[in-house]
Amino acid sequence: MTKKSKNKKVHPITLDPDYKPFIVMNEHLQVWTGITDGGRTLLFSDDFDNAKPLDFDTQFKTLKRLTLDKLEQIYI
Repeated sequence: MTKKSKNKKVHPITLDPDYKPFIVMNEHLQVWTGITDGGRTLLFSDDFDNAKPLDFDTQFKTLKRLTLDKLEQIYI
């Protein structure tokens, strides 16, 4: 018996030439860093290095539903 070589799985996002990750900023120019309280509260930081990039527009729409703040997408 010979072992079959396993091909590396490529994430479908990397195959999309239009793929543009983005970060989210609120109206106070703070970057989004995560969610707390079981998904009820968004966390923001003044430190740009703590920003968590997002991949899909649906993720941004979900964040907008969770807050009253104005949010903006900044493509990186």
